[in-house]
Amino acid sequence: MSTATPHLDYLTWCLARPGSSHRVELAGNMIHYLEWPGPADAPCLLLIHGFMGHAHWWDFVAPVLAENYRVISMDLGGMGDSGYREKYSLADFVAEIAGVIAHAKLAPVTIVGHSFGGRCTILTAHAHPESIERIIVVDSHVGFRDEDHKRRFNREQRHEKKRYVDLRSAKLRFRLVPDESGADPLVLDHVATHSLKAENGAYVWKFDEAVMERMPRPEITDAQALPLLKMPMDYVCGEHSIVSPLEHAKKIVAAARNCRGPIVVPAAHHHVPIGQPLGLVCALRALLAK
Repeated sequence: MSTATPHLDYLTWCLARPGSSHRVELAGNMIHYLEWPGPADAPCLLLIHGFMGHAHWWDFVAPVLAENYRVISMDLGGMGDSGYREKYSLADFVAEIAGVIAHAKLAPVTIVGHSFGGRCTILTAHAHPESIERIIVVDSHVGFRDEDHKRRFNREQRHEKKRYVDLRSAKLRFRLVPDESGADPLVLDHVATHSLKAENGAYVWKFDEAVMERMPRPEITDAQALPLLKMPMDYVCGEHSIVSPLEHAKKIVAAARNCRGPIVVPAAHHHVPIGQPLGLVCALRALLAK
């Protein structure tokens, strides 16, 4: 498609090209993913969403990338349309990502991970370097030891799911965390719709409340894995991000062995795939072309 089309035309063009839905049992859990097949024998991209997000967060990015790549967008366990676990760990998420790569025959794959998905991407790249050609991390916060960390979520205990009488009422309660303005209402409505499911005569959020609980510390953290990565890495951040401000983004780039960036998406906040999908597409196309 022409990137010169108006913004609304771009969004509707993407919505007219949805990914096909697939489910597979991996790492002891039923995992759901979307696929845009792309051209025959195209190189593969795997897109990983952020915390409590889902595969459809990439619906305004994946269709364009699929003009040149085979694109997979997966739901991590306990989120989107994937199954629930009793407990969650970063090791489980890494196993799920590696399982999708193997099941869908994606290797050698480029992984693009946003936010929490970027942390999972770094850990997967460290654990399974043989399957991954390169990674692109989008506005992820890396937990360096010398920084003052503030918890963004209450992970002490799970709560009963909030129930809404109809889809419209539920979607009115949809919020980005951290909250930010500027996303197109069409994008927000689409993402909110796919964040909910009908259950026993009401609508509830798809994510498992148990995901909110504190996860065990991994054997190796994302900060420790960064300098050990064997494949090239690119780091992308939003111009106005409060999760990965420019100084933090520069620190991530400096810590990695072979990393370009930070590449700053203008006018973007933390939720780059939602707030500035076309800007992110342009950045990804340029990075993937090199």
